[in-house]
Amino acid sequence: MTDNSEHVTRIIIPKQLQKARELIQLAPQEVASELNISAQDILDWENGKSQPKVGLLERLAELYGREIDYFLKETPAPPEKIEFRGRPNQSLRELPNEARIVLSKFDELCRTVFEIETLLIKKREIKLFYFKESESPEAVANSLRKILDASDNPIPNLRMVLEHEGVRIFELPVPEDAFSGFSYWHPDYGPCILLNAAELRGRRNFTLAHEIAHLLYKHGSSLCYIPLEFREPFRGLENKANQVAVALLLPKSGIIEDFRKRDLSSRPPEKDLILMASKWGASVQALGYRLENLGLIEKGVTDKFVESRPKHLRRPKTPSWERQLGKEFVSATFEAYEKGLITSGKLAHSLGITIREALKQIEVRGKQKA
Repeated sequence: MTDNSEHVTRIIIPKQLQKARELIQLAPQEVASELNISAQDILDWENGKSQPKVGLLERLAELYGREIDYFLKETPAPPEKIEFRGRPNQSLRELPNEARIVLSKFDELCRTVFEIETLLIKKREIKLFYFKESESPEAVANSLRKILDASDNPIPNLRMVLEHEGVRIFELPVPEDAFSGFSYWHPDYGPCILLNAAELRGRRNFTLAHEIAHLLYKHGSSLCYIPLEFREPFRGLENKANQVAVALLLPKSGIIEDFRKRDLSSRPPEKDLILMASKWGASVQALGYRLENLGLIEKGVTDKFVESRPKHLRRPKTPSWERQLGKEFVSATFEAYEKGLITSGKLAHSLGITIREALKQIEVRGKQKA
């Protein structure tokens, strides 16, 4: 009789092994070195000439940032070409492997929610549309604000609003602050954005606005690093995305009106800018540079605020995994479990938590509905 481990290795799809490795740009020699085998073994697996044992398959899954079931069935292809932007003369290949694995985990989340929505027979409606490259950043931001019904007011929860428009958004911690965000418009998943969960809220919001600009302009798969100091030179597509982000988060008329209502001076205290930035969902640095460019505060005032960090008065009540995955993803996953479409193990894997925590969450949600 064939045991389960033999069964698993027999149904491995070679192409899936290759896709997983190539997304994070690992050479066969690098993978072989990690597994203490030959590079030819890796190539043989990917060509279907042989199969890895279960133990090696588990190590591959960990190395590639994938679930084992990724190797057992055909999945929509991840982006073939990723443009790394924001740090001159640095390529994706030069990023730490731990940072590149985050891209795989993001692709896994997009795949998972797509599969869950398919099980639930829920089709995501994408309400956004593309803009021509010739359209100015200000015009794009204004059009988007109209779509989001924001007028000249702050957008309290940009992530939630964009998710409602059909964008898939996830947050994951990025080691060593290697990049701020990643975006691509997938033929199956639709518009998808990854944010660095390790960044502060204002900076994450700016990254989100920056990445949505790349999507709307059809800039392809964009992996971006956005520095705290906006005075660092930006050119081309990054500069354009930054301009859209500024105009989207900090509309000229609304910012000028709010600044005057607060009766701020040309050299305002940092605490006053922090309060204003919090209202508009931006970092104090982004707000400061916007005010400087509008001539409302003196040039150079913002520079001394660049390294400041706001103090959190209380810990958020929502678990980090739930904040990072987002309400839509979490709700859909629990709905699939409650309808018997996925197991508690799949639920736990999808949410990135232990079985014990998953069972606890099932009990809590059951009581809330009772």
